[in-house]
Amino acid sequence: MQAPSVRNVIRKFVSTLVLASASALLLAVPSLAQPLNEIVAVKPPQPVPNDGRIEVLEFFAYGCGTCAILEPTLEVWEKRQPKDVNFKRVPAPFPIRGINSVPIFYTLQALGELDRLHSKVFIAVNQQNVNLAVPATRNQWLQANGVDPKKYEEAEKSFSVQTQINRANRMADAYGVTGTPTMVVHGRAATSATGDLTRMMTTVDVLIDRMRDEFLRSKK
Repeated sequence: MQAPSVRNVIRKFVSTLVLASASALLLAVPSLAQPLNEIVAVKPPQPVPNDGRIEVLEFFAYGCGTCAILEPTLEVWEKRQPKDVNFKRVPAPFPIRGINSVPIFYTLQALGELDRLHSKVFIAVNQQNVNLAVPATRNQWLQANGVDPKKYEEAEKSFSVQTQINRANRMADAYGVTGTPTMVVHGRAATSATGDLTRMMTTVDVLIDRMRDEFLRSKK
């Protein structure tokens, strides 16, 4: 799908009547030789940590084939980000291929296994057709990958993991996420893979640059 013209992007953002600061960020998107993916305003803009960094969220699902394709690129992209970019993954609460990614993500995180197994979950679901929605199959996969299923189940039921699960569910609603992958820059602007994955990441980079410029202007 062809990206809309800069004029159409501006019209869309102005029509949202969001906070003036959000409009300023969106209106600043420049014309590029390479077209951008569609950009939409987050309505209303969501709060972000006040730590001087630009927050970038990826809403993903383990059963999403496009997310699985994006993941290696996203890992490289994350490593090259400067210190003023705070990248976070957020599992989307709607099941894809019958798999709810939210409890898997936060339980593995609580066990200290997320970094080691995040990519392996994508491979298991999308390449090996492992149905992690079935507890017995999930436990067998966990055991094969060095995770005690009983400890996994205990961690999943813990207060801290349940709190994170509930928060992720609320975030998807607040950000208006209806599909994956969706990238959100600093609680204000979102783009998805409806056009092209490379263009999506270019769009994210452009929005990060615009947000960085806004930070610099605010300090003058």
